[in-house]
Amino acid sequence: MSIRPSAPPIRRLSPRDIPANWLDAFQRRQDVDLVYRAGADGRQCVAEPFIDDWSPAERRELTRELARIAADGAVLALDMDGGLAGFAAIDPQALGPDGGYRQLKELQVDRRWRGRGLGRALLAAAAAGRALGADALYISSHSAVETVDFYEACGCAPARWLYAPQLALEPFDCQLELALSAQTVDFT
Repeated sequence: MSIRPSAPPIRRLSPRDIPANWLDAFQRRQDVDLVYRAGADGRQCVAEPFIDDWSPAERRELTRELARIAADGAVLALDMDGGLAGFAAIDPQALGPDGGYRQLKELQVDRRWRGRGLGRALLAAAAAGRALGADALYISSHSAVETVDFYEACGCAPARWLYAPQLALEPFDCQLELALSAQTVDFT
């Protein structure tokens, strides 16, 4: 996976860079029509229309969680036209049988900026440099077809190891992993 030369700079944030209102103007909304579900013959695509969005309370809770992650993990942000266009967060907790996984807790692109390669750029930046000493990112992907297809197009594969607490929290998510590269990315 490579970052487009024209991709805007991605910044690594500290907790002080994430104020309580950081996500207030972020347009998370995703209109979902089709999702993947486990079936007898493997993964199946089914119609299950709904709207996924954050409430104001969820935005504030996520902002607190991102500030916590930024202290010891990594929160990456991408700004466009003076506003937050997307972000990614990698939790610092070592996971897996050998501690080789770190969880990609968030990868979000504001709906006004989707379809322009920003998600791919954020994922590439998160995967660069063996994030926080990991060999792979553990990704509990929203089951929306377009979300899972995005991750798979970026090189993610079904997770070989499953994180039981995440499965209990989000039983319909698709559990994926992404092997990390040894390349480095300079953050501004």
